[in-house]
Amino acid sequence: MNGLLLKFLEFKEISHFRIKYTLANGDVLDFKLKQTDFPHLIGLHKLVDIPLIGHFNDVSNTTVSAKFLISKIKKESQLTEKIIKKSIYFPSIEQRYYNFSRENLLTLTYTDAIVNFNALLIGSKLRGDYILFEKQKTQGYNYLSVAMDAQQKRYAESFFYHSTDLYLRNQNIVKVCKVEIFDKEGNLYLEDTL
Repeated sequence: MNGLLLKFLEFKEISHFRIKYTLANGDVLDFKLKQTDFPHLIGLHKLVDIPLIGHFNDVSNTTVSAKFLISKIKKESQLTEKIIKKSIYFPSIEQRYYNFSRENLLTLTYTDAIVNFNALLIGSKLRGDYILFEKQKTQGYNYLSVAMDAQQKRYAESFFYHSTDLYLRNQNIVKVCKVEIFDKEGNLYLEDTL
């Protein structure tokens, strides 16, 4: 079994978990992890030299959806760790790929959040208006961007690592006061008051 499939299977175990962050300013971020979030969270959309990913990024192509990519990952055809590592763009997602784990997504160590994230300040394409972050022990930060979809529901838009505080500069940062994680059945799985 290849590494990409292993990462998907690990993520699948926590899909449909609900995560609720209460911030010091009173804002509440409440979202569910969905299997179809996986390709974007892990950064596959950035590997544009892989034909299948090019079709996925093409908004006019309704065939190659997140579900379609996941089916290829499950079948270990057209989308494996070996294939994505051959992409000339893999170095741009390498840290994100290697840091992507159940533990990093369900971490209780996101102690701060960027509120009303302004992507224009750094030339980012992120749509998320909230970005949870944690400083790594050695260097850099793990970030989890949370956005709003067309149905006004929050979702995990992107998980990524960056070696500097670029995403924090000139942004409105608020402390996380409480984290609650609920399992697929709605039972409290983890909770922490910070």
